Amino acid sequence: MKSPIQLLLASLFLLVLTACGDVTVEKSPTEPDTGTDPADPLEPVDPVDPGEGNLTAPQEFIANAFSGTSIGLSWVDTGSTVKLYRDNELIIETLGNDYIDLNLNVNTQYAYAVTTADVLQEEATSRVTAKTLINNSNAGHENGAETVIANDRLLNFTECNITSGRQTALDVVDADLDACLGAMLEHNDMAGHLEDMRAFTARVRSEQSPQMVELGMRLFHNKSLSGNGDTSCSSCHHPALGCGGDDLSMPVGVNALNPALLGPGRSDGTNIIPTVPRNSPATCNTVLWSRGLFWDNRVGQNARGVSTDSADVNGLVDDAVGSSDIAMLMAQAHFPVTAAPEMGDIKDFNYDDGIDSEHTAYRENILAANLSIEKWGSLFEAAFGNQTINYSRIAQAMAAYEAVQIFIDNPFFDYVDGDTTAITGNEKRGAITFMNSSTGCTFCHAGSFFTTEAPLPGNYPQIGVGTDESGNGADLGAQGLTGAGAFRAPTLLNVAITGPWGHNGQFGTLKRNVEHYKGHGASVAAYFAANEMCNLDQFKDLADCENVLAPNGLTNSEAILAGNTEFSNNISDEEVDLVVEFLGTLTDPDAANPSSNAIQALIPPRDGGPDGKQVDAVDRDGNEL
Repeated sequence: MKSPIQLLLASLFLLVLTACGDVTVEKSPTEPDTGTDPADPLEPVDPVDPGEGNLTAPQEFIANAFSGTSIGLSWVDTGSTVKLYRDNELIIETLGNDYIDLNLNVNTQYAYAVTTADVLQEEATSRVTAKTLINNSNAGHENGAETVIANDRLLNFTECNITSGRQTALDVVDADLDACLGAMLEHNDMAGHLEDMRAFTARVRSEQSPQMVELGMRLFHNKSLSGNGDTSCSSCHHPALGCGGDDLSMPVGVNALNPALLGPGRSDGTNIIPTVPRNSPATCNTVLWSRGLFWDNRVGQNARGVSTDSADVNGLVDDAVGSSDIAMLMAQAHFPVTAAPEMGDIKDFNYDDGIDSEHTAYRENILAANLSIEKWGSLFEAAFGNQTINYSRIAQAMAAYEAVQIFIDNPFFDYVDGDTTAITGNEKRGAITFMNSSTGCTFCHAGSFFTTEAPLPGNYPQIGVGTDESGNGADLGAQGLTGAGAFRAPTLLNVAITGPWGHNGQFGTLKRNVEHYKGHGASVAAYFAANEMCNLDQFKDLADCENVLAPNGLTNSEAILAGNTEFSNNISDEEVDLVVEFLGTLTDPDAANPSSNAIQALIPPRDGGPDGKQVDAVDRDGNEL
């Protein structure tokens, strides 16, 4: 590594040569002849006087592994030439705003800097580090989820050295914590699952073109895709709120009093309780799902391609992307836009919502037609090669945008990588409690994705408008072989920031959600005895809350419980606290920080969008999201 003096001399030498008009920029020995674009290398930028003007560093500079030998980088377009450095060596000058650094070493961390002036001028320079994958042999086709449960009882791990007590994580002495947890991780092949997940996400990231992602981002945050032009996908799934949720128990879709206000405080001013029946799942890491999307897995995928209740959607997705990793995301993007309480009622435009082809016609003739070639054509041409606009392309672009919303870096995975200081002693005890087969957590939340992806009967309290056609407020979930009340086991990655928790956002704290698994029946009884739903932030000021929000809640809940096996993990209150502490270690710091480059890179410039209909979001205090 060069010293600051050496770098300064080298920089001055380059400026002198540039002034003489007789220099070209050479790539480092490891850099191939081309990056993302053969036209990227440009003539060197004119010298900049450090004392002149207000220098601004390129914004939202991010870097992610694309493989064991490549790293993808991007930043906001500055409108001028920028210099990109790797480990203090200039590798390219470009007018672009993305680059793929190739021919790198496996399992190696690199430091990057991008600058509009000189790398020594900190006010003009942004910096980031990224590490390549541990090898280049993992094809990246496994997502890290686990369906074959391999856990064992704590007392069977000799490394835990438990000889007395209740034989729980509380009985493991400090000196044995790492050996105990390490043995459990090895038994579950956590490192192998994590390698698979990282390879999967690296490959998926590398396959999404920046132009497609840019188009998808603009569409995702645009109100033109709603029937009455007041709602976007981001109205319920904003990257700055809960890793792509809305921080509400149940979302407020169409007819919001202030369409730009997202999250707590959003209201349509008419409906006492939201007409959207289920909690908004986080969009981060959605590309990792392989078995199904939505709370009931009703958008699925099998060897023949995507499987939905719409033959039209199945065919359109198959024609566009086949069985690729974004196929389910593309299929899913067809449905909220035709859900009346979410983004608009097709009956308002004289389409029959009971006929599949009518939904298809509505998407094309109303929604896609809202996007004029004059305003949107250049974005579609950049992404697809021509300016044709149709809903299939809209859905594909939004799927690509969702596919790069990946947040899987966290303290627990640092521990799995070998950093025993990454988590605390209590967090280690929480992980041991979680993975103890006697506790039962991993029967639903296994692997590094922390889910089996299967619908399972969680027996959550029944609140809200429900989905049952009887109108009694019940939500029977996926049903099928698992019985009524089954919902897809959510991933626990970033779970601490994705509340309220439950398919209706029934629980206002993560601890209360974990406590539910001490005993479903007792939990449901206590929930309605204390009218806990009325303590939720969204409903705490609701008059006659219990009778409005869940008039048949206890009856509906008990009916579902009667058809399912009672679950109880019989853990203590102290163990509950330990599990909650452990779950906090699964949070990606970038996901938890709305100001992080990774989050901000997913939010479009606050310019109204191509047609002036972009949701430039604010919270209830008027702060920009």
